Amino acid sequence: MIRFLILFLFSVCGFSQSLVELKAFDYRRADSIALNFPKKKYKTVTEIASSLTQDLKTEHEKFRAIFRWITDNIEYNKSAQNVIETDKVVRKNKAVCQGFSNLLKEMCNTIKIPCEVITGYTKTEVKDINKSLNKTDHAWNCVQLYDTWYLVDVTWATSKYNVVSRKYVKEFDEHYFLTPPQKFILDHYPKDKKFQFLNKSVKKSLFTKWPVYYTDYFHFNIENISLQKGVFKWHQKDTLKVNITSGAVLKNAAVLINADKFLTPVNLVYDEVKKQYYFKYVFPAAVKSDFTIYLNNECIAEYLINVR
Repeated sequence: MIRFLILFLFSVCGFSQSLVELKAFDYRRADSIALNFPKKKYKTVTEIASSLTQDLKTEHEKFRAIFRWITDNIEYNKSAQNVIETDKVVRKNKAVCQGFSNLLKEMCNTIKIPCEVITGYTKTEVKDINKSLNKTDHAWNCVQLYDTWYLVDVTWATSKYNVVSRKYVKEFDEHYFLTPPQKFILDHYPKDKKFQFLNKSVKKSLFTKWPVYYTDYFHFNIENISLQKGVFKWHQKDTLKVNITSGAVLKNAAVLINADKFLTPVNLVYDEVKKQYYFKYVFPAAVKSDFTIYLNNECIAEYLINVR
């Protein structure tokens, strides 16, 4: 009866149970509760989850409060690889992906929100292109809200990967909260294909061949970039044209051949007919190196090139 009432209120208030609506929901109240929750008063996972969500009525807000509490209170630290028991994660305030994922699952399960841990493979740097996916290297979660499963990565939502320093910097990333499966698959590949939550599953061989998509690729709501192979060959005399479809306003573009020290600006043009941006680039010399695309001064995607 209570569950029916919650779903009814969720409907009459004008909200859909779709991913788009849940993603766009105003979570300021849930975030405020999570970010102002007393850090020392509660010690166990059960106490924290119950107290944290007691004043929230809907599943999505309760889940958001838990998710946001973890991102604010737990630090990603490689020295905590063995910290996977949830109460220990809370006591030490640090973990790696397995500890983060275990904690999210247990806190959700405590308040009767189904949540599972998913293990799989990720792509974070150019050396991951065409790598063999033999041993899983990451853990994340799926959560069930209103009888539908959604993908989240509380670890990557906690810290942003800095491409230059190759380190994680603590900064909340909204992208990894209820991420659309079509976006999630670009940098997360589950060991069990059923956790892709796609109508048609992506093959492992295709995932490995894609370029590395960095988080600003998603922040700029890029729907498509014409260079879709992580490794490509090119002739020095030919002009490379890169088409980009984006929901954001793009102001500038640049490329970096990692043998160089500085970015090379390129002329970014918007095609009014095709409703997409593009830029052209001619390689100044033969080179075998990394090739990185920047938009609005942010790193978007990285490739391996062989220019002859």
